[in-house]
Amino acid sequence: MISNMIGAVLAAAGGFLIALVNYVFSKNIVAKKPEKIPTAFVARQILQVAYLVLVYLVGAQINNINVVFLLAGAAVGMTFPMFFFTRKLLMLNDADAPRKAGKEEENDG
Repeated sequence: MISNMIGAVLAAAGGFLIALVNYVFSKNIVAKKPEKIPTAFVARQILQVAYLVLVYLVGAQINNINVVFLLAGAAVGMTFPMFFFTRKLLMLNDADAPRKAGKEEENDG
């Protein structure tokens, strides 16, 4: 049972790293090319699913660890940090909105 919990915590730590990579990637997209946000969403989803598949494949090779604990840890590790990271992305986007609106007005007039 202890090995299951340790595996879940390690998978959650890896999930946190995936969430952090997704945040940095999204932050760069929002700052530089906001029109590419839908493409970034697809890339983020692919990274998350690839991590879950990797956790499953590695967990299936280890005999004394239940894969369910690993997958649950990975899912929690990717999900909970995104509440914080999404809020930061929204604040970044809201801060850029007046600057972008000013550029549009200059181009129109």
